[in-house]
Amino acid sequence: MLPEQLDVKGDVKTKLLKRGIYDFTVYETALDLTGQFKLPNDFEKMLDGHEWCFEKAKIVVGLPNLRGLSDNVALNFGGIAYDMVAETGNLKGLSCEVDLSRVLEGEAVDFSLVLPFKGAGDLMFAPFGQTTTVSLTSDCATPSFTGYYLPDERQVTDTGFQAEWKVLAINRDYPQVLNDSFFEYRTEFGYSSFGVELKVPVEQYLQTDRAIKYAFLIILLTFAAVFFVEMRKAKPIHPVQYLLIGIALIVFYTLLLSFSEHMNFGLSYLIACVMTIAMIVVFMASITKDKKTALGIGLLLAVLYTFVYVLLQLESYALLVGSVGLFIILGIAMFATQKIDWYKKKD
Repeated sequence: MLPEQLDVKGDVKTKLLKRGIYDFTVYETALDLTGQFKLPNDFEKMLDGHEWCFEKAKIVVGLPNLRGLSDNVALNFGGIAYDMVAETGNLKGLSCEVDLSRVLEGEAVDFSLVLPFKGAGDLMFAPFGQTTTVSLTSDCATPSFTGYYLPDERQVTDTGFQAEWKVLAINRDYPQVLNDSFFEYRTEFGYSSFGVELKVPVEQYLQTDRAIKYAFLIILLTFAAVFFVEMRKAKPIHPVQYLLIGIALIVFYTLLLSFSEHMNFGLSYLIACVMTIAMIVVFMASITKDKKTALGIGLLLAVLYTFVYVLLQLESYALLVGSVGLFIILGIAMFATQKIDWYKKKD
């Protein structure tokens, strides 16, 4: 039998730990669980031929992992304190035997307990109450609200977040009274859980991932520029040389990611750009024997990388600026190639 009302409140304190150059977030909290139990109106019909052993009744608080508990837990049920122990039944967690006589008489019996524990990654809840409310505050400024239900109210600032959920029994797909057959197939309630992931702000990885999305554009335009040079100079460039230029452009992203793990993303981007452009300029100068042409390609790459960096700094207008930029680039390419005789035969 699930509680009529379940209210959860907690303040989640986070801490950033390091393993080598990598960061991960752990948290510590003491959740206040309050609510009440009462017999459902159609309780007799819910028995469905089952026999209940009320003298062996116990309350179970579902916790998939007990290793994070930092103190013993006591339950206050109807004004009586009970020490909770590890539950070994179908629903893992903490449990204690309680006196259900007042509940069976039709009273609404209040309960409360405090769960002090530590964890990492996320904090998830299952909507066990007829009405379940969860209110969380935290100093984590980069939360990701996840699960089957999103918060009704949320506020995220540079100093943390506040979030509140309210889930009704009609929002889930299991009843207030469960029999053994339910637990045989659903020992976990994760499919209806909700909560928050306490993410580590890994800006360098997100920025690098966004930069990679523009890799095809840069490689394609660079190959096009090299091809135009080949056409105008009537100097063939071997496919292997195209391949080497492409590899250099791809290595740019490896350099960017590796540098950004140790320094500011903007500085990492600049260093990776300078190294990549310098290599390609020197390579083009050696195969075309024309420094001006090589510098022209280097200037093109500098403009493209600058354009991509500007897009990375934008959020709401990234698509608009990117589309206009691509339109301008296409126009320049059309203008630059209008005088090329594509059908001219070489002697």
